[in-house]
Parts: sequence; structure tokens; C-alpha cells
Amino acid sequence: MPEVETIEYFKSAGKANTEKALKLAYEYSEEYKIPKIVIATTKGSTAAKALDIFTDLEKLVIVTHSFGFLKPGESEMDDDLLGLLKKKNISVLTGTHAFAGVDRAIRKKHGTWEIAELIAEVYRTFGQGTKVCAEITLMAADSGLVPIDQDILAVGGTGRGADTVWQIQPTNTFSFFDLKMKKCLCKPL
Repeated sequence: MPEVETIEYFKSAGKANTEKALKLAYEYSEEYKIPKIVIATTKGSTAAKALDIFTDLEKLVIVTHSFGFLKPGESEMDDDLLGLLKKKNISVLTGTHAFAGVDRAIRKKHGTWEIAELIAEVYRTFGQGTKVCAEITLMAADSGLVPIDQDILAVGGTGRGADTVWQIQPTNTFSFFDLKMKKCLCKPL
């Protein structure tokens, strides 16, 4: 009988789980030779914590909110941390969210839900972090920052920080249905 792997379930969602989630991702990536770890960060605190945990920084892909997410024309990412990440040759992706963009503009203006945001809502039934993991994986694949022929790890969260890690087979957004959420390492209950 095959060995059963366990999932770490956090009692609550949010940033209190960041260090544990990142350590799980690090240990798993080392054991299973995962080539890339895609990490969501808004202002940069999750990315900064990843710098303390991961030894092979070239594995990391940091995904931030797009410019204008909160305020038109502005980024939420800390400029000093962004400079440090670039100095360490860590890939940083700032772009339109795969499950938002024009669909969100239509919903906000006309009150009509479009398919990409409906897909996001379905992913959220498994937790906000699961939605984030799927979304940042698509974004990283579209940007050529992760291989689409090898599994990667995605680290997302609920609000601030990280609380969810998935092993995912990436794909590009135009082949969305080929995205495979293979294994959950941790998530909040």
C-alpha cells in the first residue's frame, strides 16, 4: 500500500502561517527537486521572509499586484525590497491578474460577472490561497518564468502573508484547462 502523505492544515488563515508555509515549500522543493517556487507578495513581506528561508534564490519567482491595483498608477510593493530582489537576480513579475483584468472592469462598471472572475470564485471555495496559487502559476507561465513541462510549487495566502502551498503542473492561460493542481502541501481550514 502506498505511503499516505499528509497535508498541513492551519487552524486559521493569514500571515501567522507564513514562515511555516514557506519552510514546507522549501523542504519539499529540496526533497523533490522542484525547479521553481512562485510566491505571491503584495507589499513584499512574504518575499522578504522567503529570502531568509530559501538557499537557492534562482528558484524563486515573486509575483506582485499589478500597478493600479489599489490606487491608479501606483504599486504596493516596497521599492527598497524590489531593488534587493533584482540585485539578487530574483525574477519579479508585476502584471495583470489572470482571473481579473478586463473582466473585473466589466463587473465594476456594469455589475456583470464574467467567466474569469467566476473561475476565481470557484477556486476560492478551496480557500483564497488556492485561488492565488492557480492564478500566479498561470501568470508566471505566461511570462516564461516557469517551465510548463515540470511541476512547480506555488505559495499564496489569504489577505497578507502565506498560508497555502500547492504542487502544480503549469500551463499558459490560453490552455487554462491543462493546469493541474496536483498536491496541496498546506492550507487553512
